[in-house]
Amino acid sequence: MSSATIPTRTSTPTLAITSDDIVILVMGKTESGINNFINKLIEMQPEGTNRLASRRENVREYECFYSGQRFILVDTPGLNDGERLQGTAFRDISKWLEDTYQRSIRLTGVIYTHDVTGNNWSSTDVQSLELLGHLCGNEAADRVRLVTTTCGRVEELDVDNVEGIPGIADWRSFIEAGARLKRFDNTSEGAWRIVEGLENTKKALLLQKELVDRGMRLEDTAAGKHLRLDESAAPSPKGGSNAGYGSPV
Repeated sequence: MSSATIPTRTSTPTLAITSDDIVILVMGKTESGINNFINKLIEMQPEGTNRLASRRENVREYECFYSGQRFILVDTPGLNDGERLQGTAFRDISKWLEDTYQRSIRLTGVIYTHDVTGNNWSSTDVQSLELLGHLCGNEAADRVRLVTTTCGRVEELDVDNVEGIPGIADWRSFIEAGARLKRFDNTSEGAWRIVEGLENTKKALLLQKELVDRGMRLEDTAAGKHLRLDESAAPSPKGGSNAGYGSPV
């Protein structure tokens, strides 16, 4: 099928999402494959929208049906280079997470896309992965799939056998907490295998509990402190924390 005949996907209103839906949050750096992964699942092309120019449209939801179940795929702004852009993207994602949690919507999974083409690994990659850990927390780590595109020939990678992956030392503590590393083969079938592996377990993320259950300011959450959203917050240590992400709930 040519790209000219592929329908353009249209977003689903946030208020149309229900607790019966399987909701998947898709995150990553800009140009890490967020749109492509969602495209393979719903088999539609994205709208021609300048996402960075329109802050109100940064988080969008798309529905699709698979095996009789409605899935909601949440497209998020990329965690770009630069503290200001990353902080802005984080605020947009946090607001969506807070609003949906207040409506008793729980996530089935968080897909974090990472492009390892060229074997590049920057300080921004480290910070983005650490931010993901602080946002999700250890108790929801099993809901996270760290999705790469070029890091091996097997579908599920064992942490002891992935030393060749750039930055693997920075992935290790999150994987040990329950996150899973997956290779995406750029096919619709491959994308659905990753999603199906999440099954139908639903959990709240640490950030949602902090904002709603504990009534914390965004700046005071584990993820907010990591990004230093409040200038009065103590700087987070470099190199991450091997003790895990967030406090036990």
